[in-house]
Amino acid sequence: MQLFIDMEVRGFLHPESCFATIAQWETIAKEFLALQKKGKDVRGGMIDQDPKLAEYIMRWFSFQLYVETQRYNLLTQKNVLDFIEDFVNHRVWGLRREFASYFKTDNHNLIDAVKIAYFYSRGDIEPYFLLDDAFVTGLYGSTSVHVTTLHWTTKQGLYNLADSLKNNHTYALSTFTEQHKEFFRRESNMLVKLEGTLRGAFRSDVKSFATDRGNRAVNMHRLAFPGGGCNMCLDINKCSGKQTSLWNEIIIKPTKIIDYKNTQKY
Repeated sequence: MQLFIDMEVRGFLHPESCFATIAQWETIAKEFLALQKKGKDVRGGMIDQDPKLAEYIMRWFSFQLYVETQRYNLLTQKNVLDFIEDFVNHRVWGLRREFASYFKTDNHNLIDAVKIAYFYSRGDIEPYFLLDDAFVTGLYGSTSVHVTTLHWTTKQGLYNLADSLKNNHTYALSTFTEQHKEFFRRESNMLVKLEGTLRGAFRSDVKSFATDRGNRAVNMHRLAFPGGGCNMCLDINKCSGKQTSLWNEIIIKPTKIIDYKNTQKY
């Protein structure tokens, strides 16, 4: 079977240059606050004329301000500027308090190592954290934990995946081991069984997206789980998502296609 590649991943790639640790975000916010003290800010949905303010916005929020606003009709540049104002004055200072409990393991609290960025999602600008090598190693002790999972894709997507493996160009992929509800995309009728290295395991889907460096980022508002638990799993074998009656999300970097089948019924 001859394989070829068209588009490797579904949806838009998000730049990893937008991500920073909480400590870095606090430093960035202080720079905005210093300018705000001088009367230079983004209040009213306008950028005051100041080269330093423009520099900070271009460095940290240009993707949201100039790219995402062109992709989503509901997101305006004023929305983004209003978010920046709220973020530097309030939101950034509560990040540890809001999310630290989700990143505690037996030996570490990884909240200070987490790299965070905000992107548009379902009508709002929401926080995402990056599943890069440093975080994966901190969580699982290694980037070489091998797992076997399943993945729904199109015929073209299967070709793309096989081509990327053939050319050693792997990227993180959203997969699953449990499914309690029928997959919602009719065109994704190829069920693929994969072997790969674990990047992150979650009891219920976390609306992850692909980055421009082959990783994935996870929506932090979806770390909570019914019953007060954490959606994130330290053990893939104990990652059941029955409470949400959807499917779990196991993010891997594929290393091998084990099998696949066409489930088309129409």
